[in-house]
Amino acid sequence: MANTKRKTKQKVSDKKVTEQFEDAFLAGLGALSNAQKAGAKTFDSLVKQGETFRKKATKRTEALIDDVQDAIRDMNEDAQSKATGLLDQVRDKSNLKKLNSAFDSRVAGAMDRMHVPSKNDVDAINKKLNKILKLLEDKPKAARKAKAAPKAKAAPKAKAAPKAKAAPKATRKVVKKPTRKAVSKTVKKTVSKTAQKAA
Repeated sequence: MANTKRKTKQKVSDKKVTEQFEDAFLAGLGALSNAQKAGAKTFDSLVKQGETFRKKATKRTEALIDDVQDAIRDMNEDAQSKATGLLDQVRDKSNLKKLNSAFDSRVAGAMDRMHVPSKNDVDAINKKLNKILKLLEDKPKAARKAKAAPKAKAAPKAKAAPKAKAAPKATRKVVKKPTRKAVSKTVKKTVSKTAQKAA
């Protein structure tokens, strides 16, 4: 608000000074014209008037320059105070981080009291489920390898006693390998039941 008043004063005073110089110039021309008409006496009086006018104009110009310099100083001080304020805000970001962490801990506490699982809890469950799925996928492969290894060793003995080999096949139970889709459904049901119990 103060800056706009100063700017307005500066514009008005600039116009006044410009107008005064222009008036002085015109007065000088008029005076020159009068001097030529009236003579040397009038010319001397006009020179004296011009000198007094110049002194007044110089004083006003100096005052105007002082006002401009004061305005520049004020603007500089304002800019410095704003810059200092910005630096203080940047320095206070650590306080903002502390406030954010306090807020986060309170929200986490409230969620825990309501028995809502956190992201870390869900991630831990996912890791466990991935391990279980991997073990279930690897188990049938290991069983196949184990079955294949005894057959290779039993092959030389099978030539000696082919009937003995046929009998165990009939007594073996056929176990179906659980499909990945079936395991995933079971795991999803277990997770959803666990989440419902927690809620």
